[in-house]
Amino acid sequence: MADRLVVWLYDTPVAVLTPGPEFRIRLEWRAEGIERWGLGSPVLSVGLPIGAPAGPRDLRGLDFFENMLPEGPALARMAALAGTRPVDTYGILQAFGRDCAGAIMVIPDGERPGGNGASGYVPMAPGDLRRVINALDVAPLGAAPERGFRPSLAGFQRKALLGRAADGTWQLPYGDAPSTWILKPDGPHPMAANEATCLRLAAACGLAVPEVELLDAAGLCVLAVRRYDRKQAPDGRVPARVHQEDGCQATATPPGLKYEEQGGPALRDLAGLLRNFGDPGDVTTLLRYTTFNMAVGNADAHAKNFSVLHDPDSPTIRLAPLYDVLSTIALELTDSGGGPMRADTHLGQLVGRQADIRKVTAASLIDEAATWGIRRRAASAVVTETLDRVLTAIPETPGDDRVLAVVRAQAERISGK
Repeated sequence: MADRLVVWLYDTPVAVLTPGPEFRIRLEWRAEGIERWGLGSPVLSVGLPIGAPAGPRDLRGLDFFENMLPEGPALARMAALAGTRPVDTYGILQAFGRDCAGAIMVIPDGERPGGNGASGYVPMAPGDLRRVINALDVAPLGAAPERGFRPSLAGFQRKALLGRAADGTWQLPYGDAPSTWILKPDGPHPMAANEATCLRLAAACGLAVPEVELLDAAGLCVLAVRRYDRKQAPDGRVPARVHQEDGCQATATPPGLKYEEQGGPALRDLAGLLRNFGDPGDVTTLLRYTTFNMAVGNADAHAKNFSVLHDPDSPTIRLAPLYDVLSTIALELTDSGGGPMRADTHLGQLVGRQADIRKVTAASLIDEAATWGIRRRAASAVVTETLDRVLTAIPETPGDDRVLAVVRAQAERISGK
C-alpha cells in the first residue's frame, strides 16, 4: 500500500492523505492549494474548507472521501479487488481514486494527473456494451485496471462509466481519461424508463437536468446519463473535470447518514448552504426541485441526491442539475413469491414535517420553504407554478405512460386539483 496519496483538484495538489489507525485517514493540506485558493476556501468542500483541522480526531476528512465511494455490493467488490475491507476508504481510493465525482483525482504521491500512461478512449464494438454491463458484479463501474481505468462514484445502483464520441459511439476510457456518461441498467425492478421519464418531464418543466437516453443492450433497458461534472472540450481534446460535491460532503456528514431520520441533513440544511455560500436564487431553485420530487412521487430523495458545483476561480457554489429522480411510488415491486408489494412512501427528507410522500400537500411545501427563510407568499407562487408546469408538461413528455399517469395523480393531489 502506498503510504501517501495526493488529492489533486484542477491540476493543483491540495491535500495529502495518509492511513491512520482504525481505518481513519490523516489529512494534511498542501502549500500549493493554500497558495492558489487561500486558507478557509470552500473550493474543495464547503464542509472541509482548505486549512481546516482534519486529523485522526477530526473525521471530516474521512467523511468527505468516504462519500466518494459507492455503497453495497459495488463497494464490497471494489474492496476485494483492492485487497482490503469496505471500511478501508484509504485503501479503496488508492486503487480506485483516479476518476471520481467532480474534479478530484486521488493518486499516489510522486505521480501526476495524466501520468497513468497514455490516456484516451477506445471505441466499443457491437456487443461490448452488454459485456461491460454483464460484468458489473465483478468489475463495478466498468473498472478495468488493465486499461488504467480505476473509477469511483457514489451510489447504490449498479452502473457503468463510459466515454462517448461525437458521433455517438460508446467508448472505453483508459489511463486518466475521465468518464463522461453514466449507464444504469435495469435490475430487479424496471427503473431505467421510470427515471428517464421523470428527467424528461423535469426538462419540460424548465428544470436543469442532465441529458438522458434510453438504450437497448441486447434486450436489457439501460438509462444513459451525460455527466454534468464533465465539460466537453470544443477541439475534441480530453474533456475537463468540473468540481462538485453532494449534500453529505457539503455538510460533513458520513454517507451512512444520508437520510434525515438517521441524523442526516434536512432540506433546510441544504437551503442554508446555498444561502450562505451560493446564489440566494438557488434557494428558490431548491424549492422547485423539492416540489418536483414530490409531484413525481420520488420518496427516496436524500442528501446525496442533491449536489453543488464549485468554480476554480470563485468561492461561490451553485446548485447542480437535478439527478437520480424517479417515481418511487410508481415502481412495480414484487415479493419473493412474485406477488405485488406496496412501494415505500417514506421520505428520505421531511417536507413540512411530513414523513410520508402520500401526505405531502402544497401547504407542506410552503411550510418547509418558510423554514428556509422564503416568504410564504413567494413560496406559494413557486410551488403553484411548478405543479402547474408538471401537469401541463405531462401530455407533451415522451416516456412510460404508466409512470406519467401516477405522476399526474400525485401532482393533482398535491395541488388540490
